[in-house]
Amino acid sequence: MDTASYINNVLTIAGSDSGGGAGIQADVKTITALGNYGMTIITAITAQNTLGVSDYMPVPLDMIQKQFDAVASDIPIHAAKTGMLASSEIVALVASNIKKYSIPYTVVDPVMVAKGGSTLLSHDAISAVINLLLPVAHVVTPNLHEAEVLTGLTIQTIDDMKKVAKQIHSSGARYVVIKGGHLNDSADDVIYDGNDYTILQGTKINTQNTHGTGCTFSAAIASYLANGYNAIEAIAKAKAFITKAIQFSLPLGKGHGPTNHLVDIVNNNYKEEVIHEVEQAFSVIQAAQCGDILVSGSSNIGYALPYPINQTDFALFPGGIITHQDSVFKIKDAACNVEHPLADMMQKIKGNYRTAISIKNSNAIRAIAHAMDVPVIQVTAPDELMNTGFDKSQIMIVVDDDPLLYIAGQNPLDVAQIVVSIKRRLHEYTS
Repeated sequence: MDTASYINNVLTIAGSDSGGGAGIQADVKTITALGNYGMTIITAITAQNTLGVSDYMPVPLDMIQKQFDAVASDIPIHAAKTGMLASSEIVALVASNIKKYSIPYTVVDPVMVAKGGSTLLSHDAISAVINLLLPVAHVVTPNLHEAEVLTGLTIQTIDDMKKVAKQIHSSGARYVVIKGGHLNDSADDVIYDGNDYTILQGTKINTQNTHGTGCTFSAAIASYLANGYNAIEAIAKAKAFITKAIQFSLPLGKGHGPTNHLVDIVNNNYKEEVIHEVEQAFSVIQAAQCGDILVSGSSNIGYALPYPINQTDFALFPGGIITHQDSVFKIKDAACNVEHPLADMMQKIKGNYRTAISIKNSNAIRAIAHAMDVPVIQVTAPDELMNTGFDKSQIMIVVDDDPLLYIAGQNPLDVAQIVVSIKRRLHEYTS
């Protein structure tokens, strides 16, 4: 079996980041996370961490050329991306090799300034990027600052982004993506293909840990292009990838931490364990015959994967938990990507509460929770939970006019034990 036929080869031409958050390191992590084989041509070496770049040294031109010759003469290149190129000479050399080796689908990330403010592209190299590199680019991905430098225009609105995209496109790139992450009120991107504009909507994420976002985004585009997606599809999928990487960014170091390239991989690795723990929790409440404090079909047990985005990242029982008097049953085994109201509720709960169980709503049960020192949080609507902070291991959530209560905690077994304790105390209370 030809195992290589399942993997495409993506080349990154960029600088090395000793802190691992950007540059070659971020590119290879992204390429690997998206199922491709990463190859590198290192153009510069930086002394860098989350606080910034303390120094860098361009790689000699003859060594860059030897890297090109070594890789391109031996391994097929299905797509490539460029990052830090430092000087006009390096820009010219890279552009000539892209043409020499007929590299398809080159994504140009016109890196000019590091997150900490250090200049990574000499002034005379800017014209080389415009005149030599953009004409061989399939996609170019400037942020607002880079787009202003490339065009001399000021950007404040989406219409401004469209104007600069059109001007950059005239330099020869087939697709231009103006990244809107630095807009005041949104994170929308503008794509221009020479005829039409496409707006990719985005929401600002409140984090300072955005080191390597541009590198990751462009590497993701190259990876999706290598996998056969057209440019618009590749850009949209790359935006979804970088959005998740920012949403679950890593608070490492003392400055701008890196984005998280491993969201999908970590979630996939934990999926079997998460489903197993939901089943264990079910067995606990089934053995304790908790059916009389559940609502048949409406009650459920949910457990989130480490990085939950939507319902695909929660394990629950399809059809909910079924009851008959005290007895507890399930229609199907627990699984991810289950449509159930509990999954919607869990997406509203902030903090470290990865699990929740929904049970009957009654004054007696709420009183027992108080007696057990389980905080009872009351809201008028689930959306209010997004703005509420909690610091207890388990909490009970009461939503006005909701026939269910929600016990949230850090793992299913602990929450199941709370339900069992409520069941026992309720029996004592009513007997």
